[in-house]
Amino acid sequence: MDELTVRKAVNGDKLSFSKAVLEIKDDAYRIAYCYLNNAEDSMDAVCDAVEKALRNIRTLREPGFFKTWFIRIVINECKIQLRKRKTVIFMADKLYKDESYMSDAKEEAIDLQELLKKLEPLDRLLIYMKYYLGYTLEEIAGTVNLPPGTVKSRIYRNLKSLRIYLEIPEGGGRF
Repeated sequence: MDELTVRKAVNGDKLSFSKAVLEIKDDAYRIAYCYLNNAEDSMDAVCDAVEKALRNIRTLREPGFFKTWFIRIVINECKIQLRKRKTVIFMADKLYKDESYMSDAKEEAIDLQELLKKLEPLDRLLIYMKYYLGYTLEEIAGTVNLPPGTVKSRIYRNLKSLRIYLEIPEGGGRF
């Protein structure tokens, strides 16, 4: 991310703000979707986060942390939406267009998706950020405001429970 662009945004340049947000919009959406498991709600959360970030961009102290700051706003918007729901109902999107053909790999992917949905939103987010988005433990810790050791232990504790459900022996699989 270009720090000059973020500095301009902090100083009130709306075009620079747009450029900065556009660079990270895909990650923001993926994280929102991981939390909410609903395409429309995820878009709403990201849009609400953009609005809040635009109103509060002057409070950003360090332009180098724009992405972390924005993702944190997205996560908070997701939490607000979850509180509004009270009863969380996950609506699964179709994973595959051709339902007549189902290989073992597709079945395992569906099993994994279903198991991930059973995790707490924060735990699901940690796994998603680590293994789907490729964040480091330190980046995740900074984004979710937890110590790196806590992030690591939560990820591996949840992976261990997922292995049990998927009947994958310790040390096996890609986790």
